[in-house]
Amino acid sequence: MRKRIYIPVVLVMALMLMAASCPKTLTAKQQGAVWFSVYNSTYDDTMSVMKNPASTIVQKEMAQKKKAILIQVWPLLKIYASVVDSGEIPDADITKSITDLMNQLTVLLTGGQ
Repeated sequence: MRKRIYIPVVLVMALMLMAASCPKTLTAKQQGAVWFSVYNSTYDDTMSVMKNPASTIVQKEMAQKKKAILIQVWPLLKIYASVVDSGEIPDADITKSITDLMNQLTVLLTGGQ
Protein backbone atom coordinates (compact mmCIF):
# COMPACT_ATOMS: atom_id res chain seq x y z
CA MET A 1 0.00 0.00 0.00
CA ARG A 2 1.35 3.39 -0.96
CA LYS A 3 1.36 6.12 1.68
CA ARG A 4 -0.33 9.38 0.84
CA ILE A 5 2.05 12.33 1.12
CA TYR A 6 0.53 15.48 2.54
CA ILE A 7 2.42 18.40 1.02
CA PRO A 8 1.39 21.09 3.55
CA VAL A 9 2.37 18.89 6.48
CA VAL A 10 5.70 18.00 4.88
CA LEU A 11 6.42 21.68 4.16
CA VAL A 12 5.65 22.70 7.73
CA MET A 13 7.85 19.93 9.06
CA ALA A 14 10.66 21.04 6.74
CA LEU A 15 10.30 24.58 8.05
CA MET A 16 10.48 23.32 11.61
CA LEU A 17 13.66 21.38 10.85
CA MET A 18 15.22 24.40 9.16
CA ALA A 19 14.29 26.61 12.11
CA ALA A 20 15.72 24.09 14.54
CA SER A 21 19.01 23.95 12.67
CA CYS A 22 19.44 27.73 12.67
CA PRO A 23 21.69 29.11 15.38
CA LYS A 24 19.23 31.97 16.00
CA THR A 25 16.54 31.07 18.52
CA LEU A 26 12.91 31.63 17.58
CA THR A 27 10.96 34.18 19.54
CA ALA A 28 7.97 32.92 21.53
CA LYS A 29 5.67 34.45 18.91
CA GLN A 30 7.53 32.75 16.03
CA GLN A 31 7.51 29.42 17.87
CA GLY A 32 3.78 29.76 18.46
CA ALA A 33 3.23 30.48 14.76
CA VAL A 34 5.11 27.31 13.82
CA TRP A 35 3.12 25.26 16.32
CA PHE A 36 -0.21 26.65 15.11
CA SER A 37 0.80 25.93 11.52
CA VAL A 38 1.63 22.32 12.38
CA TYR A 39 -1.57 22.01 14.40
CA ASN A 40 -3.76 23.40 11.60
CA SER A 41 -2.13 21.24 8.91
CA THR A 42 -2.43 18.12 11.03
CA TYR A 43 -6.02 18.93 11.96
CA ASP A 44 -6.99 19.39 8.29
CA ASP A 45 -5.24 16.18 7.32
CA THR A 46 -6.83 14.24 10.17
CA MET A 47 -10.32 15.49 9.34
CA SER A 48 -9.93 14.66 5.65
CA VAL A 49 -8.90 11.10 6.48
CA MET A 50 -11.73 10.67 8.99
CA LYS A 51 -14.36 11.99 6.56
CA ASN A 52 -13.10 10.12 3.50
CA PRO A 53 -15.04 6.87 3.03
CA ALA A 54 -12.14 5.50 0.98
CA SER A 55 -9.69 5.82 3.90
CA THR A 56 -8.26 2.51 5.01
CA ILE A 57 -8.49 1.17 8.53
CA VAL A 58 -4.78 1.87 9.02
CA GLN A 59 -5.23 5.48 7.91
CA LYS A 60 -8.17 5.92 10.27
CA GLU A 61 -6.22 4.40 13.16
CA MET A 62 -3.35 6.83 12.49
CA ALA A 63 -5.84 9.69 12.30
CA GLN A 64 -7.25 8.66 15.69
CA LYS A 65 -3.75 8.78 17.20
CA LYS A 66 -3.20 12.25 15.74
CA LYS A 67 -6.61 13.39 16.97
CA ALA A 68 -5.79 12.30 20.51
CA ILE A 69 -2.62 14.43 20.48
CA LEU A 70 -4.44 17.38 18.89
CA ILE A 71 -7.03 17.26 21.67
CA GLN A 72 -4.28 17.37 24.29
CA VAL A 73 -2.26 20.17 22.71
CA TRP A 74 -5.10 22.56 21.79
CA PRO A 75 -5.75 23.99 25.28
CA LEU A 76 -2.01 24.40 25.82
CA LEU A 77 -1.66 26.30 22.54
CA LYS A 78 -4.49 28.63 23.54
CA ILE A 79 -2.79 29.39 26.86
CA TYR A 80 0.58 29.87 25.15
CA ALA A 81 -0.94 32.28 22.61
CA SER A 82 -2.73 34.32 25.27
CA VAL A 83 0.48 34.65 27.30
CA VAL A 84 2.48 35.70 24.23
CA ASP A 85 -0.24 38.12 23.11
CA SER A 86 -0.16 39.78 26.53
CA GLY A 87 3.57 40.41 26.09
CA GLU A 88 4.65 37.95 28.76
CA ILE A 89 7.08 35.06 28.52
CA PRO A 90 5.40 31.63 28.41
CA ASP A 91 6.07 29.28 31.30
CA ALA A 92 8.82 26.72 30.64
CA ASP A 93 6.53 23.85 31.67
CA ILE A 94 3.83 24.71 29.13
CA THR A 95 6.46 25.20 26.45
CA LYS A 96 7.93 21.78 27.23
CA SER A 97 4.49 20.15 27.22
CA ILE A 98 3.67 21.63 23.81
CA THR A 99 7.08 20.66 22.46
CA ASP A 100 6.66 17.08 23.67
CA LEU A 101 3.20 16.76 22.09
CA MET A 102 4.40 18.33 18.82
CA ASN A 103 7.30 15.89 18.78
CA GLN A 104 4.77 13.04 19.14
CA LEU A 105 2.88 14.45 16.15
CA THR A 106 6.10 14.68 14.19
CA VAL A 107 6.82 11.00 14.83
CA LEU A 108 3.34 10.09 13.57
CA LEU A 109 3.62 12.40 10.55
CA THR A 110 6.93 10.89 9.53
CA GLY A 111 5.55 7.37 9.62
CA GLY A 112 6.47 6.33 13.13
CA GLN A 113 4.12 4.51 15.45
